[in-house]
Amino acid sequence: MPKLFRKIFWGLGIFAGGCILIIVGLLVFLMLTEFTPAKNSVPEVKGNGKTFDPALRKFSFLTWNIGYAGLGREQDFFYDGGKMVLPRREQCSLYFEGIKQMVKANDTASFLFLQEIDIKARRSWYTDEPAGLTSVLPAFSSVTAINYDCRFVPMPLQDPMGRVVSGLAIFSQFKPASAGVDYYDAFFPWPTRLAFLKRCFVMLRFGLDNGRELVIINTHNSAFDSTGSLRKRELFVLDSAMQSEYHQGNYVVAGGDWNSNPRGFNVSSITTDDQVTSVDPPIESNFLPDWQFVFDPVKPSNRYLNMPYKKGVTKTTIIDFFVVSPNIEVTHISTIPMGFAFSDHEPVVMGVRLKEGL
Repeated sequence: MPKLFRKIFWGLGIFAGGCILIIVGLLVFLMLTEFTPAKNSVPEVKGNGKTFDPALRKFSFLTWNIGYAGLGREQDFFYDGGKMVLPRREQCSLYFEGIKQMVKANDTASFLFLQEIDIKARRSWYTDEPAGLTSVLPAFSSVTAINYDCRFVPMPLQDPMGRVVSGLAIFSQFKPASAGVDYYDAFFPWPTRLAFLKRCFVMLRFGLDNGRELVIINTHNSAFDSTGSLRKRELFVLDSAMQSEYHQGNYVVAGGDWNSNPRGFNVSSITTDDQVTSVDPPIESNFLPDWQFVFDPVKPSNRYLNMPYKKGVTKTTIIDFFVVSPNIEVTHISTIPMGFAFSDHEPVVMGVRLKEGL
């Protein structure tokens, strides 16, 4: 073999060996630092919410996936077919300021369910978003649950996302009697799970003067689940938990980003001139069959991230909604149209009244 060829093969061998060492080293690092939460945990309740009045029967809710202040109107996202990994710092600041102002404008809501709140992440320029949101809701209590904690997300290879600590939170006008976080057991297979979310839901309880409880749940269910198997397992867990509470006589409200269309969703009902699509597979009919799926049928709540938002061109759908137990009357529901200015999701607000004697 000519000397030149031997040098080339030797160089290629060294390069291949180096790549293998880097990949193995990264996998070992991710395995040693993998976020492995306990299935059930008791989170800290922070803030200055007032004492709950057990005679209350009317409540209002807001749910909003804030997209970690990185997915406003101008953004696409690499995992959804776009190119962007993180926004420019000034864009992130602009989005987060808009999010804070919207949250502040809705500080009359009893409860705010928020998803994709970054605590410490490169993608949001290490903004402490729970602290920023607390600053505009000084009279609220809050509970935050981490569902994403990875020391180094290696995708995409040309510009890795890097450090991510993120989660979901409930802001409440009232101090809860108790708070809990339940992690789903539906994870992506190894090695994907090493750098991916560990989905969960947050549950707060409030004691009522009729001996029952108001139980509220904030959930963020799996995306990028083409077969629907992860969402199906998550919904099974939720079904069991929510039915158990209802059968004890409690009032149950669950809301959030379900990454599925609500039962009763109809593409043709949207009146905003957006391009609308459905999410497959649909929620199965045996999931809470007698409960109310509450959503604004005429406005989309989510837009796709394969491109910046352009009305009538970008695909939209409804995946942000509430599910409430049969002993609750819904008094109003509306999606707040913001043109996806600050997030790839729109806020959804709902009012309810607890029924007596049921």
